Amino acid sequence: MIYTLVLLVCVAGSSAPCQVHEEQANDLSASPSTAFVQAQTLVAQWLESHPGYEIQDWRLKPGKGA
Repeated sequence: MIYTLVLLVCVAGSSAPCQVHEEQANDLSASPSTAFVQAQTLVAQWLESHPGYEIQDWRLKPGKGA
């Protein structure tokens, strides 16, 4: 199932406003609770590939074609 991963990201240690970042998350379970658990890995991967940023909040929403 296709979801959109919505991240609220901030520059670490900055007073600048946080930004909303959205990206398509493919191949997650059709079960919302299972997809939420699977998405935690995607959040961790995003954080690893974007040093200097913090994630304040995140969520999944049904994506196009869902």
